[in-house]
Amino acid sequence: MQSNEIKHIFLVSRTDYFSPLFIDALIEKAGINHETLGVVVFGCGDIESQYPKKIDGVTYFSYEKVNNSIFLNASTITYFSLSALNSAQVREVLELSPQMKSKCYMFITDDEVDRWLWCKDKHGRLVADVKLNITENDLWVLSQQEQFIALDSAFREKLSQVLEKCDFCLVDSSVVFDTLPTKSAETLAISVYADEKNKKKSILLGTKPNAFKYQDIKAMLHAFIKAGVHTEYKFVVMWPVKQWRKRLLLDLYLTYLQKIKKQTVDVSVITSLPPLAYTAVVMSCTHLVLQPRGGASTARQLMKWGQGKVYVAKGSHNELFFKDAQNIELCSFSTFDELASSLGKQIDVKANASKINAEEQRSLQELATLYS
Repeated sequence: MQSNEIKHIFLVSRTDYFSPLFIDALIEKAGINHETLGVVVFGCGDIESQYPKKIDGVTYFSYEKVNNSIFLNASTITYFSLSALNSAQVREVLELSPQMKSKCYMFITDDEVDRWLWCKDKHGRLVADVKLNITENDLWVLSQQEQFIALDSAFREKLSQVLEKCDFCLVDSSVVFDTLPTKSAETLAISVYADEKNKKKSILLGTKPNAFKYQDIKAMLHAFIKAGVHTEYKFVVMWPVKQWRKRLLLDLYLTYLQKIKKQTVDVSVITSLPPLAYTAVVMSCTHLVLQPRGGASTARQLMKWGQGKVYVAKGSHNELFFKDAQNIELCSFSTFDELASSLGKQIDVKANASKINAEEQRSLQELATLYS
């Protein structure tokens, strides 16, 4: 495919995780012609040897070597999130011509929006802040950005607060990709559905390492013991490999519970996993305690396949994103004691799955229009 025939460009970092899944979903679910898509990767000298996330049929370019005409001739240019990791490159693209901003789309996540709002709370306005990972380039890009991709009901009000304006364009799309490429997800789903009757009651505490602090994990386990439900469930915790001291503290706490308090708690500690194994572990759980922000893709996957109930703190972004914006039935809690006492709450997981799948189809139609 000649670069001047590519209509839609995705500007991504070599380390970006979500863009390959998003592009895969456009092709496999929205029916977008892969020949019209191009991915420009920065921070990657040699695409062939240093970027293993390529999708068949999509053309890839090195940002450091690509001709600017690929951006100038494109119908759309999409980038994912905004931070010090990509804002310099995004700014360079926007500065190519005054017309660029009319075709540049920023895919929004809760991470950057929360950082921007925290910055405004802290300083009264958006300013460069190293601790919040906000640079002068971020501020410049935001001053120029006119078009975003995000779920309208979850993000419009927040973006209006950040930008202090309402005249921006929002492509109303929720998450459309799974935690695996589409074909891999479909294959795994067959096995998951076939094994549903053999599932044991288990609770995943957070969707990633450091989702909850050690003290929170300890407090949750204490609440489960206090409520007398700890013997009914297996608990799964994801732990960073390098944080061995906190892992040791957890092991000591479990030993204390068993030897001194005579309370046995079945806890499995998992470190990093490849995507397929990770998704399989998530699907083996019947309950997910979702952290206040982040992890929405994993929670969505669990509910989309009708495999479990999701618990989340009241007033958190994740409660807003699912419960308020999409009318998904969650179990909300204010304290860990309340969490422990509500494990038996009845949730219509099939209705949740139906809603999430319907929202995915609606969002895919929005994206199909954008990338047609």
